[in-house]
Formats: sequence, C-alpha cells, structure tokens
Amino acid sequence: MLALCRFLVLSASFLLLSVAARAQWEVEADPTAYALRGFSVHVGRPILNGRSRLQFGAFGAETPQWMHGNDGFTENSRGVTLKLDYFPKHRSSGLFFGADSNYARVRYELRQTHERTHRNLGGLGPRAGYRFNVGEHFYITPWVSVDYQFNVKVVTISAKTFHEGRYSVFPAVHLGWRF
Repeated sequence: MLALCRFLVLSASFLLLSVAARAQWEVEADPTAYALRGFSVHVGRPILNGRSRLQFGAFGAETPQWMHGNDGFTENSRGVTLKLDYFPKHRSSGLFFGADSNYARVRYELRQTHERTHRNLGGLGPRAGYRFNVGEHFYITPWVSVDYQFNVKVVTISAKTFHEGRYSVFPAVHLGWRF
C-alpha cells in the first residue's frame, strides 16, 4: 500500500508540474467532509486540450455509523487521491467519466472500550459526474465512484467485529474554483 501511495504522489507531481508554467489550475473541496469532522482539498488542471482533467487531493472524515453499519464502532480515514476524468462533449464542463484511485489510513475504534486499530487501504475504480459552471470561475461537481478496496481484512477489537466490504460506493459534491 505504501508503494501505491508513493506511485500516486509521484505520478501526480510529474504530470502537474510538467505543465505548471502555462496551466489553468482548479481547486476543489467537498463540504461534506468538513461536516464529518474532516477535510477535503484537491488541486487539478485540464490536460489534453481541455477534454480531460487530472486531479490530486487529500481527504479525511469520520464515517457516521449509519453509513458503515457497524454498531459500537467509529471509523475515521485520512488519505490521498488521484483522479483522471474525460469530458466527451465539452471542455472541462458537463458530463464526465473517469477513474479514481485512493490510499487511506483508516482508524477503527470500539466506542465502549476506546480500543483502536488501524489499516492501510487502497482503492481503484470508475467514476462519473457532471460539472455545472456557475459564472466564469466557480463550479459545482456532483459525482459518484465505485472503488474496489485492496487490503480489506476483518477488524476485531475486544471480540467485536467491524465488517467492511471490498467495494465502496462514494457519492460526493465538490465546489470548485478555476484560476
């Protein structure tokens, strides 16, 4: 998993820095992450004549119990992500399809005893969404991804088990600014 994280960081760095001098940059955030005691910041830029976009980001959130479905546990993740999107009809707006990869350090805690354990998870899968431009610089992007999670193992704390699936469906709405 550490190798995947290094690969993502290096790939994003080389691709983003190679065109930094003439780049049109975008910055995005997911307000839901902040509501879930976390953070979300993403930097991207259009590539290949503006029909594709490369994005690198960092995220974190405490997943509510109603989402993970494991009574008595809290789940908290922090990680990085690399996304590549393609806009088939318009340059950097409208419908898009792409790929999403991520690496996260996830903390599982049994609330009753406050015992904790950690796992490193990596995910990879398709994503799709729609970008709505609001004016010249601001945009709103609802999207969903379906990732296959690598390194999923049973988490057991004090004889209680946290069940986690191999597939993760993740809907989000990002707010962005184009420079």
